[in-house]
Amino acid sequence: SLLVGKLMGDGNLDNKFTCRFIGQKEELVLLKKILVSHFLINENSAKITYRENVGTSYMLQINDSLLGRFMYALGAPMGNKTKIRYLIPPWIIRSKPMAKRFLQAIFDDELSTIKIKREKFIQEATFRMAKVEEHQDNLTDFLNQLKNMTQNLGVDSSEIGKPYFENIQVDGARSFSQCFRILGNRQNIVRFNSHIGFGINQEKIRQLERCMTLIENI
Repeated sequence: SLLVGKLMGDGNLDNKFTCRFIGQKEELVLLKKILVSHFLINENSAKITYRENVGTSYMLQINDSLLGRFMYALGAPMGNKTKIRYLIPPWIIRSKPMAKRFLQAIFDDELSTIKIKREKFIQEATFRMAKVEEHQDNLTDFLNQLKNMTQNLGVDSSEIGKPYFENIQVDGARSFSQCFRILGNRQNIVRFNSHIGFGINQEKIRQLERCMTLIENI
């Protein structure tokens, strides 16, 4: 469920069943260790590279089609996620442990950092994704799944916002984003930390720990 969450977040599965994961280097080093130890991936098949001209991010590429086929069979989307329809697989939704791991992974990638904005004030975190206009209904359904899973784990969120124009893609398709927010009141942040949290994104984990320290000392 962690890997499916990553592939639905900043990751990508192409039509050759190659898995790619985007993030910061320390996060991808941890992910590589998980893959090598739990999936018997050959270390030479997993390479971390710096992404030039794309901020300060890195990419972990897994050249193992068996892993890619396994991820696809489990429900990971293949191709450009803004242009295809997909939903969270039932096997993840039905299991609270699987749902938690999935949410940790996709929140690692797509949820803004929960952090202290100013003294005694925690900034609400926003989850935002985009799709081309023809698949906007699918994005709404996907976000409703995420919101319901989050609520089922005891964490409150806002309503899903209306579609917001993002850009016009190379092929002329218009894309729109939608979002919802994890509410920033203290009790809700405590529940987020204990019931969901982040997975392997070390910076988001550190910022959340700072929030918890603030809450404990108020």
